[in-house]
Amino acid sequence: MFVFTSPQLALILAPPFLLLTTYLTFRYSAAWLGPARGYLIGFLFYWICWCFLLPLLTVGPDGLQEMFKAPQPTFGKPNWLGAFLLVGPPLVMYLTRFPAEVKGTSPKIIIYSALFALANGTMEEVLWRGAYVTAFPEDRLWAILYPSIWFGLWHLSPQVVYPSQMPGGALAFALMSIPLGLVWGWVAWTTGSIRWTVVAHILLNFAGLAGRSF
Repeated sequence: MFVFTSPQLALILAPPFLLLTTYLTFRYSAAWLGPARGYLIGFLFYWICWCFLLPLLTVGPDGLQEMFKAPQPTFGKPNWLGAFLLVGPPLVMYLTRFPAEVKGTSPKIIIYSALFALANGTMEEVLWRGAYVTAFPEDRLWAILYPSIWFGLWHLSPQVVYPSQMPGGALAFALMSIPLGLVWGWVAWTTGSIRWTVVAHILLNFAGLAGRSF
């Protein structure tokens, strides 16, 4: 029988409420303030209330600091696999989508995209990898699999403002994010750190040039 601590239980119960509240925030902020401002408000709510405050309240300031410690081993067990999994997704994006996306892009969009990538890549890793790996250091189900599923599903929320144009639409995009969560979760769990997953996440986000949305 599993016996969870209060912080662990909070992390288990939180994702459905995260999905609901972020969905409503994106939807109604965009309706009241327009798509660009609504999109920004939605992410600010997500980053502050869920990606920062939830980890702070569950793993505490020491836990937040600990999740950025030097990874041991550097990329995971085995190191070559962790390095491949970290480099692979961003590299694919920069070799395929990025060249077309960046053509004719203004410096303003580049700057906005970089700022968004820094904020989103860092904050999402603090929640979906850092908090769960810190709270469940010995349990791969709760440290990796469970948050990865919800990490994917949460991507349905911002798409109420800007739906994905990929085949399959919003749901396909959300489901595609689950394997990324599994990859980054494995690296964070085996290294005990989110340093490299933050870097990989930032690079991947920047390749999408999300600055066009603001």
